[in-house]
Amino acid sequence: MRRALIAVLSVALLGGGCVSQTVSRQETAPGPDAVAPSLVVERFLQAVNARDVTTLGRLFGTRDGPIAGRDDPATVEQRMFTLASLLEHDDYTILGDQIVPGRGNEAVNIMTTLVKRGRSVAVPFTLVRSTAGQWLVERIDTGELTRR
Repeated sequence: MRRALIAVLSVALLGGGCVSQTVSRQETAPGPDAVAPSLVVERFLQAVNARDVTTLGRLFGTRDGPIAGRDDPATVEQRMFTLASLLEHDDYTILGDQIVPGRGNEAVNIMTTLVKRGRSVAVPFTLVRSTAGQWLVERIDTGELTRR
């Protein structure tokens, strides 16, 4: 019995030693689904270049939910078309995420660089977790995009 226990423990310890994983992130957002905000930004930026204003309206919002479910459809379409025109890009890189001080598990900043007409521009996205638990783009710092 004792030998069997030692054998099981040895296999468990040795088996665990064979697996390795390297995770590299600047800062990790709190919560088990910390990667979800980055995926939302990726989907948002894909919708930008596709001029998919419907998807943009479902991904942009506040703690109260997506603007597509709250605002007039024509207004949402106009606002999302304007955002898509401004954020249209040749390429992008998601650099990492940072907590939003004072907002706990509710919000995260996703640091992003857009390449637009050969120029790299820092464009931070702030994402918020809605009351339904969905991550939404709440704010986009377009300051660098609008500077000449």
